[in-house]
Amino acid sequence: MAVTGRALTIAAILAAAAYARAGTPDSGSPRFENSADHVHIAGIDHVGSDGSELVVTVVIDPEFHINANPASQDYLIPTTLNITNETPLRVIYPHPVSFTPKFTEHPIDVYQGRIEIIAKLPTSSGPAPRPFGTLTVQACTDRICLPPADLPLPPK
Repeated sequence: MAVTGRALTIAAILAAAAYARAGTPDSGSPRFENSADHVHIAGIDHVGSDGSELVVTVVIDPEFHINANPASQDYLIPTTLNITNETPLRVIYPHPVSFTPKFTEHPIDVYQGRIEIIAKLPTSSGPAPRPFGTLTVQACTDRICLPPADLPLPPK
């Protein structure tokens, strides 16, 4: 019997709920892990002679991966760089690695470890503007996917 993408999404959500941590000591309210707990923007740099390339360095915790862009399946959330104050001419995502999680028998494309995402920005006559925006990620292990997160681009 084939499992549909919707059934896998529901299974991943239920697994993420089971993976929840206890409440925080100060509030006593439950705190569920999300992708921001395991994926971090290590920095951003403008490169090129005119600063028209933005390099976003991302670090993914060991035992976790994030989905490639484009995502391998419709039910997976792709890693996406969103810049709100510029319109990138092109975003270059790293080459993914193939990975077969336990929740499917088909390999998916993912990013692991430390990666760089490059945005080609329009050239400007002044200094490169500080980028505003987010990096949308969904962190997963070989068994579960956590709720996605929008990581804010840090100030330069």
